[in-house]
Amino acid sequence: MPKHLEQRRRRWYATLDIPKDVRPAYKGKARFVQSLKTESITVAERRAPVLVARWKAEIHAVRTGEPAHTDELRETAQSWREMLDAAPDQDAVDTYEMILQDKAEEIDARNPGAGLEAFKLATRQWIETGEKIEEWLSTLDNEPKSIDMKRSDLHRFAKRFNVSHKVEKRKVQKWVLDLQTKDGLKLSTIRRIISACRGYWDYLQRKELVSDDRDPFRDAVPKQKKNSKATFQEKRRTFSPEAVVSLLQAAQDKGDHELGRLIWAGMWTGCRIEELCALRVEDVQEDRFVLTDAKSEAGLREVPIHSQLRPALQRMCATSKDGYVFSGLTFNKYQDRSNAVGKRFGRLKTALGFDKTYVYHSLRKTVATQLDAAGVSEAVSARIVGHDLKTMTYGLYSGGIPFEKKRDALEALSYPLEGDSHTALWEQLGNP
Repeated sequence: MPKHLEQRRRRWYATLDIPKDVRPAYKGKARFVQSLKTESITVAERRAPVLVARWKAEIHAVRTGEPAHTDELRETAQSWREMLDAAPDQDAVDTYEMILQDKAEEIDARNPGAGLEAFKLATRQWIETGEKIEEWLSTLDNEPKSIDMKRSDLHRFAKRFNVSHKVEKRKVQKWVLDLQTKDGLKLSTIRRIISACRGYWDYLQRKELVSDDRDPFRDAVPKQKKNSKATFQEKRRTFSPEAVVSLLQAAQDKGDHELGRLIWAGMWTGCRIEELCALRVEDVQEDRFVLTDAKSEAGLREVPIHSQLRPALQRMCATSKDGYVFSGLTFNKYQDRSNAVGKRFGRLKTALGFDKTYVYHSLRKTVATQLDAAGVSEAVSARIVGHDLKTMTYGLYSGGIPFEKKRDALEALSYPLEGDSHTALWEQLGNP
C-alpha cells in the first residue's frame, strides 16, 4: 500500500498519524483521514501529498506556536485581497473586512494563528517577505551573477521569515547564529546575505510596505576583527617565481596547453584571468594590448607585451578561430569565458599542494611583488596591473605614465626558466 493512502470500498483516502505530543490540540484524535474522491490510484497518489503537507504544516504550527503558512493559506489571503481591492467603496470594504474577520476566526479554530495571518496579509497590514524580491532585483544594475546571488540570499531570508512582521532584530540575530552554527557559513558569507537583506528591506520601507522606524539588521553580524590570525591565514598569498614555473610545467605535462598559455600570459602581465579570457585579437598590437572589459575604471588600461610573451601572443592571434586571443573557450550563463578553465587551474594548484589561499589571482601578486623588488614605483606598478590609485596626486590629477616607462618596468619580470627547456616550453605554448 502506498504511503499515506488507504482504500475503503474502492475509494482512496489520505491518512497521516498525529504524533502523541500534539494530540491534545486535536482532542485526542490519532489520525488525519480525508477522502480523495477518486477510485484511481494514480490520481490518489497525486492528490495525497498536498493534504499530507498541509497536515504536517498544522502539526508544526501546534508545536511551535507559529501559524502554518501553507499554499492554501496563501491562496486564501490572495483571494481575500482581490475581493477587498474590487470593493466599490469604503462601506463595502468595511463590510467585507467584518465578514473576513469571522472567517479568520473559523480558520484560527482549526489552525491557531493562520486566520489572523490571512487577514493581515489580505488587508496589507503584513506582506509576504518574498513578495517584492524580483521587483527589487529589477531595479539594480549589478552583474547577472551578483543578481543571482542576491536572489538566492533573499529566498533563504524569505524561507526563514515568511511574513514581514516576523522580521525582528532579536529573531534576525538568532537566524545569523543558526547560519553560522547549523549551516556552517563563514561570517563573510553571512555579511553578504545580511547586506542583501538590508538593501531589500530598505526598498520595502521606501515603498511603505514595512515600518520605516526600525532596522532589524543593525548589528546582526559580529564585526570583523581587524588583523586577526584567521583573517591573515585566509588572505590570498603570492606564488614564488619557482612555484609559477612548477604550475606551468604541470599544465604542460597534463597536456592542458590552453591552461598553460593562460598561466604564461598571467605571469608576464599580472592580468586577471577574466581580463585575459575576454581579450580580443583586435585589441592586440605589436608591443601592447588594450583591456576594455575590466572590473573597475582602473582596470581599463594599456598593457605592454613582455618580450618573453610576444611570440606566443602573436601566434595565438594569428590562429584564433573566434576573434579571441584565447580561442575556443566557452561562455557560462553569465557570459564569462574564464569559468571552466579557472576551475582547471584550481584543481591543478591543489594537486601540487597549494591550499585555498593560492588562486590564479596570486599570479598578480607575484608580478606586483617582482615589480616592487625591482624598485618600480607604486604609481607605475598600479597602472600595469590595474589597481586603483587612491592618492590625490596620482589617482585624480595625473594624466598617466608614458608607455615606455611601463614597458621598461615590466621587463624586470623574470622566472627560473633556462636553456632549451625554456625555449621549447614557450614554443609549445605559442602553438594552439
